[in-house]
Amino acid sequence: MRPRNIKLSGYFLFTLLFTLTCMAGSVYANEVEKGQIPGEHLSKSLKKLPWGAPIWDAQEAINQLNSDEKVLWIDTRPESFFTTGTVRNAILLPFNKTGKQGNDMTEETLAAAISDAGLDKNNAKIVLFCQGPKCHRSYNASFKAITEWGYSADNIVWFRAGYPHLITEIQNNPKLKRKAKKYICDNGMKQL
Repeated sequence: MRPRNIKLSGYFLFTLLFTLTCMAGSVYANEVEKGQIPGEHLSKSLKKLPWGAPIWDAQEAINQLNSDEKVLWIDTRPESFFTTGTVRNAILLPFNKTGKQGNDMTEETLAAAISDAGLDKNNAKIVLFCQGPKCHRSYNASFKAITEWGYSADNIVWFRAGYPHLITEIQNNPKLKRKAKKYICDNGMKQL
C-alpha cells in the first residue's frame, strides 16, 4: 500500500508545482505604473511577454524596417515626443495605463488606425513602442490589446528598445545613418 501513496503524493506534488508555476507566471501579466516593468521582462534574453506578445529590440526593428512586410508602427508616447522624432510612418496613439488621462489609444481608435492603414485586424502586424525599455506605455498597450481587445498575441509586438534606442543605433552605425530616412521621420533626421 505504501507505493500507491507515494505515487499519489508524487502526482499531487507535480500538480501543485505546475499550478504554482502557472500562477507565478501570471503575477506579471498586468498593466504597470511608470518605472515598474518587471526586471525579467527587460532582459535581452526574453523574447516574448507572458501574454504572448513578441519582443523586439533595435535590431529586430531595423530588420523589419528593411523588409517589404507592411506593419503598423504605433507611437504610444505623448505628442511632444512624437513631434520631436519617431519611426518613419508611425502613427500617434498615446497610451499610459487604463483609466489614465491622455489615452488616445482605445479599442476603437486602434481598429480605426488599422483600417486607415488598409490592414485587417485579424492579421495586421502592429508594433507598439515608446521611450525605451523602462517606459511602460507600449508595454501596457500590448497587454490591453491582447488581453482585452481580442488581438492575436502573434500580431502585437512590443518594441522594447523604443525610439531613443533606435535613433542611437542609427547614429552609431554609419551604414544605418546613410539610410536613416528609411527608419525615422524627418524631424528625427534633424537629431542626427
